[in-house]
Amino acid sequence: MGCESDRCGQEIVCACLQITEKQLLAAVTGRDVCTLMELRRVTGAGDGCTACHHVLQRFLPTSPLDVPLAASSNSSVTPTT
Repeated sequence: MGCESDRCGQEIVCACLQITEKQLLAAVTGRDVCTLMELRRVTGAGDGCTACHHVLQRFLPTSPLDVPLAASSNSSVTPTT
């Protein structure tokens, strides 16, 4: 569904601090914001009651690089048979 109204992107994600979807997208676009803590630091979102944390996670990039280095290293993984 396209964005056709004047309120596009203005949906409140963090009610406590009135942080919008548009503000969150701007925060993660072109910045090295990869964790919830970084997103909270940059936007302030989620610093109130914390009920929006599960929604904030949706704005973060996901990548195979998010796997801890020890878990992705061949030397530390023992194959199972």
